[in-house]
Order: sequence, then C-alpha cells, then structure tokens
Amino acid sequence: MRVLYFHQHFKTPYEGGSIRSYLLAKALLDKGHEVIMITAHNAPREEKNVDGIQVIYLHVPYDNTYKFWRRVWAFLAYTVRSCILSTRIKSIDCCYIMTTPLTTGLIGAFNRLFLKRNYFFEVGDLWPLVPIEMEFIKSWPLKKLTHWFEGYFYRKSIGNIGMSPPISDYIKSKAPEVPLETIYNISDCELFQPNYKGERKGKFTICYTGTFGLANDLTRIIHIAENIQSEPVQFIFIGAGADKPMIEEMVQERQLENVEIRSFSDKLEMARILEQSDAMFISFANYNSLFTGSPNKLFDGLAAGKLIITNFDGWIGDLITKENCGFHFEHNSSIDFMAKLRPFIVDQSHLVNYQKNARTLAEKRFDLKLQSQRFISFIEESVIRS
Repeated sequence: MRVLYFHQHFKTPYEGGSIRSYLLAKALLDKGHEVIMITAHNAPREEKNVDGIQVIYLHVPYDNTYKFWRRVWAFLAYTVRSCILSTRIKSIDCCYIMTTPLTTGLIGAFNRLFLKRNYFFEVGDLWPLVPIEMEFIKSWPLKKLTHWFEGYFYRKSIGNIGMSPPISDYIKSKAPEVPLETIYNISDCELFQPNYKGERKGKFTICYTGTFGLANDLTRIIHIAENIQSEPVQFIFIGAGADKPMIEEMVQERQLENVEIRSFSDKLEMARILEQSDAMFISFANYNSLFTGSPNKLFDGLAAGKLIITNFDGWIGDLITKENCGFHFEHNSSIDFMAKLRPFIVDQSHLVNYQKNARTLAEKRFDLKLQSQRFISFIEESVIRS
C-alpha cells in the first residue's frame, strides 16, 4: 500500500516530543508499505527521507507558547495546505489522519470527497469536548458545528483509532457502524531501560515531561512542591509551553530548591534522565474530558520502570491502581500527596516492586511490537474490507 500520513507535529527520536507517528510509520515500512508523511515546521518547505519515511515539511509556524486562537489559525493553515498538497500526490491507497486537532478531519473529508480516497481517523484527545469544557469555545452555534464535524469525521472513515478505552467508547457511540480499534500510545521497551536503585543516596526524584500549558495545570504541582519543601523530594520539569515563564517565575519567587526546570530533550537524553528518576508525574487540569487522554509520558514512564503518579483518576488512575504501579491523589492536596508517596520514600523494596510492575505492564500490554502488530492488522484488514 501507499499510505498518505498526516500529522502536523511529526517528531523523530532525534527531537523532543512524542514519536508515535514515527514508530507507526516505521511499522508500515517494515511490512513493505510506502509512507508519505505530511507534517509542518517553522522553516521553509522541504522534503526529507527520514529512515525510509518520505517526509514533506510544510511551512506552518507553530509554538507551544501560542494562545488558543493562534493555535487554531496554525491548525487551519496546516489543513488547507495539506489538502492542496494532497491533490499533487498520486496513486494513494489510503490516508491516515492523526489528531489533534479536530481540524485535521477536514483533510480526510477532502481526500474522500474530492480525491476518492479512504481515510483512517486517529483520536488522541476528545475535541471539541476539551476546548468546550475549558470554555475556549463558548458560542452555542460553534459548539453545534464542531460536534457535527466530529461525528461526520468518525462516520466517513473506514476505520477509527482511539488511543484509550474511554476515547474508543466515545467514538463508538458516535459512529457504531465504523470499525474501531484501540491502539494505545507506545512503550518503547528497547529505548527505555529500568534502573532499580539500591539504597537511595539523595532525594526521591519525580520527573514531569511535556507541555507547560493550561491543560497541564503545573501551578498545582508548584504549590505542592512549596508545601513539602522539608520533605526529601525533588521535582524535575522538562518541556516547553505558554505557561513555562510563569512556572519559572513562581519557582524563583518562592525560592524552591526542590524544583528544577529544564528544556526539551531528545528521546535518548530523556531515557538517561528517567534512568536517574524514581517516578513519573502526569498532571492535568481538573476537567473530565482531559482524563480520557493517552499521554506519551505515561508509556515512557512505564517502559522506564518508574512509579506513576497522577493528580486525577480516570482510566489511568484505575490502571495504575489495579496494576500496583502507581497512585493518584486528591487534585489539590499536598497532604494526600505525601500520604500516598511516603511509603515509597521510606521503603525502597516497596518502590522497586511498583517499578517492576510498571515495566511488566509496559512489556505485556503497551510494547511497540504489540501495538504495531495490532495497528498493522487493523489497517490492512480495513483496507481489504473497503
């Protein structure tokens, strides 16, 4: 097959960020398929061969510091340019559309209506539920319109992919007749290797990686860090985003010696940092729609054999509780946070047991080989059926 793959934020292992689309594209290549990746970057348009993937980089400036409506403008620009480019690429067997945002569905609709190409639609966040719940979208007509588009994109695809069970359940409720598969985010168990420490010599180290944004609500972690300065706990924040200057200012003003902030690292450096950490922290603002997501940091943390800590429950909270590899705590409570964390600080063997459970979970359910096999089977079978 010749697959036209759309992902605005395509990343490789040599860059920071999620490399899901890189890994899935490589899985297609390994099965003998051809992949043309349409993505975007801040530089002029260019084409590259990235480990066998033909990547076309469109010039669509984007930065994590952009405010909501400026991001929407960038999303629409990518969508329009991708549709135009689609007309110039021939002999395509199917398209693969990766969200977010919801606007990428317009690329699939365009290819289906005007170029007679089937498309797959992958959903990692529930747009427009997230911006509606966070009150970025307030207008009743705009709410209705975005929900209509959402349902249309699900119904017209030849296969929908949810990245978590609640997302898949939601998609099924909107498009029950369309084939659906849950393809989780990926634990790269070859890249990330566990390091079960012996007796701890320093502080208990908790790592957060990813976006510094409104949806992540990192101010709450800073407040917790401020309240537990006397405890042997160290936080490391790695990433970028609109809220990063504010977070850095909070740390400086409060003179928090238990918080360190770093810039984005590539996957190899991230693996080295996690190797020296005890736990991975996953933070979301207190909105139910956000709790359905499938954050990349969860699967990196599991592969690295780290205790998983979340400030929300949802399917992730249920998973890490059931598998004895982490805990979730009351969203704002430093008291509940320390009550849940302290057993792992005082008892190294208890921590190691949970860390080993995390690695086992990654190997048995979320390993790249397992997820890529499920992905390939779903794509090939759906194309044959269509």
